[in-house]
Amino acid sequence: MRRPTGFTLLEVLVAIALASLLLTSIYGVFTAASTAKQQVERQGNALHLGRVVIARLDRELLGLALETHAGETILSGGQNEQGEPFIRLLTWTNSSPQPGLRVVTYRLGPDPDQRMTLWRTEKSVYQRDEAGEERLAQGIEEMAFEFYDGQNWRESWSSGRPKLVRLRLNLQDRSSYPPLVSVFDMPQTGQVP
Repeated sequence: MRRPTGFTLLEVLVAIALASLLLTSIYGVFTAASTAKQQVERQGNALHLGRVVIARLDRELLGLALETHAGETILSGGQNEQGEPFIRLLTWTNSSPQPGLRVVTYRLGPDPDQRMTLWRTEKSVYQRDEAGEERLAQGIEEMAFEFYDGQNWRESWSSGRPKLVRLRLNLQDRSSYPPLVSVFDMPQTGQVP
């Protein structure tokens, strides 16, 4: 007599248990890989944002006016009355529809939803009314400017031209990493930018 071939109930249950363990492990690996990919993408986007802000500010600082115009300060910065970090500069710019000598201000402050936002204003030195603010970026937790006078770093600047300007950015998706820091060399009177 032949024995019937097939699997016993116990063998089927063991196979199902092993398969579910294997599938759970594979799901865990894919979930971890997906989470890591999303985190790397967020950090990459944050770094890109930081590089764009630094490059834009660098371009406008390189165009810093060599002399004052109509009572405008060449460069000022630190914290405004609301305690927000800002920098205001008199610069030659080609970014607007009407190029020329412009007053440009950057500040980090909350938007109507209380999210920290980098704001930018630009107006001509001949424009009397206030310029509207443009939302430049979000995702910056903290921003600080420091100014080097040739001997010391200062947290605020109100007149004249510093030798160096240092920008420190803490980015939202990179809060566990050190801040991005960039130092800008200011063109001095008599130098070609």
